[in-house]
Amino acid sequence: AAALLAQALLQVFDPANVVMLFLLVVVLSALRWGRGPGAWAALLSVLLFDFCFVPPRNSFGVNDTQYIFTFCLMLGVALVCGQLMARLRHEARVAAERERRAGALARLARDLSGALTQAQVVQTALTTVSGVFDARTGLLLPDAQEQLHVAPGSEAAIDASVGRWSMEHSQMAGRGTDTLAASDALYVPLMAPVRARGVLVLQLRTPERLRVPEERRLLDACASQIALALERVHFVEVAQQTQVAMEGERMRNTLLSSVSHDLRTPLTSILGAAQAGLPHAPPGPAQDMLLQIRNQAQALQQLVDNLLAMARLQQDGVHLQRAWIPVDELVGSALRQLGGRLADHPVQLQLPADLPLLWIDAAMMERVLVNLLDNASKYTPVGTAVRVTAQVERDQLLLRVQDSGPGLPAHLAPEQLFAPFSRGHAESSISGIGLGLALAQRIVQAHGGHLDAAASEPGPGAVFSVALPVLPQPALD
Repeated sequence: AAALLAQALLQVFDPANVVMLFLLVVVLSALRWGRGPGAWAALLSVLLFDFCFVPPRNSFGVNDTQYIFTFCLMLGVALVCGQLMARLRHEARVAAERERRAGALARLARDLSGALTQAQVVQTALTTVSGVFDARTGLLLPDAQEQLHVAPGSEAAIDASVGRWSMEHSQMAGRGTDTLAASDALYVPLMAPVRARGVLVLQLRTPERLRVPEERRLLDACASQIALALERVHFVEVAQQTQVAMEGERMRNTLLSSVSHDLRTPLTSILGAAQAGLPHAPPGPAQDMLLQIRNQAQALQQLVDNLLAMARLQQDGVHLQRAWIPVDELVGSALRQLGGRLADHPVQLQLPADLPLLWIDAAMMERVLVNLLDNASKYTPVGTAVRVTAQVERDQLLLRVQDSGPGLPAHLAPEQLFAPFSRGHAESSISGIGLGLALAQRIVQAHGGHLDAAASEPGPGAVFSVALPVLPQPALD
């Protein structure tokens, strides 16, 4: 076509100008079909120019040897132009692919940023990755027990064992890798900053595309975006659950505080009436009834005090009114407060005379001992002793309350034992709501110490140890 057009133009233009038409054909060929067709077009253009336009025409011979230089120059220029156009075409194709990958990643990031739940993240990830890589996709997500489960909407055939290996080793596995290559799918771990959030599974219709480094990098970037989105919605859910729990705790504390305040006045009246009537009651059933009323009112008053104290601690924190207090005075005050509730349990004291003073809030620490001693009296058989001992170990004073009861419940972990409203036996004839140990632990921790529980050795029972720091002693006047 170029030769025919050139013959028509030869009537108007000089043969040297016709060469430009052939160069244009070479440029267009290279731009449209690439480097190889452009080179063939350059060679064919030289031959056609020689055959059709150089005397003698219709032959490949030349009368003027200068045309040989023209042919060489024409071929060289045509090849160079063809190479340049082919390179331009390749760079344009690379730029288009780069733009396609960047656009796909941007769309994925935009859609994931709007996802508020795990289900929305899963749906967005599966749809986008399937379209970008022309693949059947799936997701493996861990549950609370770290077991992998196939996410709803997954289309790929998934082998959970390959996914488990990929997640545990933080490496790709399956088809196209060196690990478990017999698998039909490629498994990509979703690695987030905190931990792995699952495994992305792809069954590619054209597996060869991932041999291109840019495609592999795009897959890695997509996996990172999905992992970040899964971690984000996880922490959003955790924050929402925490907020609900905190709101429930606040409402419970408000209710407990209100009820406790309302109970205090009638309890004080009942306790006062019982104590006032005891000296005048004749020995016998009437006196026994008044004693029982007094003891039960004291127990209920302690329960109300614990409720108020726990509500106050959780709402306002711990505010300590510290002073230097002797250990024997602290223990004696707690025993006096318990009164008749320890009547059936002889208390054995082992308090060395050289114990250091404690820098504590006396009222709060007294409540700790009252709760521990009250627990011991409840769970210890009638007639068995409760032991209170104190000793200094290194820079701590250890104050222990030991009983001879059934010991610690085997089904409760230590952190559960000190949890609010936790009891060793949910259904029990022993009074209480499970606040004493929780309150004691909070108070001891506020003093910079710790409260531990262990089985008594030797023999049955439990021992609760309060460890408090021993500070430099004050100068005595």
